[in-house]
Amino acid sequence: KGEMVGLIGPNGAGKTTLIRLISGILAPKHGDIRLDGADTRRLRRNAIARKVAVVPQQFDTPFAYKVEDVVMLGRTPFMKAFRDWTSGDWKAIGQTIEAVGIGHLRERSFTALSGGERQKVVLAMALAQEAELLLLDEPTAHLDISHQVEMLELLADMNAKKGLTVIAAMHDLNLASAYFRR
Repeated sequence: KGEMVGLIGPNGAGKTTLIRLISGILAPKHGDIRLDGADTRRLRRNAIARKVAVVPQQFDTPFAYKVEDVVMLGRTPFMKAFRDWTSGDWKAIGQTIEAVGIGHLRERSFTALSGGERQKVVLAMALAQEAELLLLDEPTAHLDISHQVEMLELLADMNAKKGLTVIAAMHDLNLASAYFRR
């Protein structure tokens, strides 16, 4: 808990598979994955999602959702059936949008964004979950170097100030060594 861990390895080494196992998307063939001592196979999906947020390599939406709507998806694990978003949900969404620096994109269609802008929106969606553990699969893909540094600085800041545990699959060894202690 509270660490920043970089997963380093060549394509096909299993970095994405490990992220999917930790998040409960995949179940292990042998052994188990435990989240706060509980086997992830025995936990409900929303219970895992309250503790673990994932930024996948690829994220697409079937509809032209606004950026704000995509970020709202991060609050889904906290939704009660047939209830509207709470003031706490709106606060989390607004703070996250500002923290990631995508306020100017709020009303734009997610499908009209560049790859780098989409990556930042998906990060905001994951951060809006307010999970203890953030799993990122190639988080700096599609970002230019200044935005790569900006994203990793944000993650390092959230790690230091909020104790957010960050596990990220990375290809860039220089960035990994600069931001991940392990």
